[in-house]
Amino acid sequence: MNRTRTACITFALGAVAWLAGCNYIVPVAYMIEGPGLIDAEFELRDTVTVVFVDDRENVFPRTSLRAMVAESIVDQLVKEGAVAPDKMIDARDALALARSLETSSNRLSIERIGREAGAEQVIYVELEGFALTLDGFTPRPTSVCRVKVLDLSTSSRVYPAGAGGEGREIVTQLREVDPASFESFARRRKIEDLLATDTGEEVAKMFHQHDRVDLGENLGVR
Repeated sequence: MNRTRTACITFALGAVAWLAGCNYIVPVAYMIEGPGLIDAEFELRDTVTVVFVDDRENVFPRTSLRAMVAESIVDQLVKEGAVAPDKMIDARDALALARSLETSSNRLSIERIGREAGAEQVIYVELEGFALTLDGFTPRPTSVCRVKVLDLSTSSRVYPAGAGGEGREIVTQLREVDPASFESFARRRKIEDLLATDTGEEVAKMFHQHDRVDLGENLGVR
């Protein structure tokens, strides 16, 4: 990862941490905007779909978290009716397939991964940041990823719209976490699991209607 990209990710994580620390932001936004629903940013095609989570910079502390994020996305999309369950390819199978075909010197393209998996639509998630703390001390589990959707019937990226190559940035941050949760390896793993699951849910929100503000998820201590 080049220095410019690293600096951007660090800045993004730090900015989100500062905002999350201002506990009045969520209730003020709720009072101004009120309750309601946000429409999907993009409607997925009702076709064979695979979710592929990539970690080219080895940001995840455990490789199993890739599958956890992917399965969280799949579960949420099926639950919300964004994609029919019989149209979703098993995310773990896609990861295993990519591992069997890739080498350190030969990385597969997103399109190749999708076609090898038998998909017509690929939801591609590239992880850029995943940390339990941003300053080495304060618990602030945060992830940053970029999301793209490829339509393999036209060999084109359909989301996000525009000519740029960057995907849609998604920043996920857990509510305030009890510092005691960082005192043991087992507890840290649980927080990593929770952050991975929440990351998947935040990605899935781009493709289904969801609550504007969920006070239960954004206030209080986890």
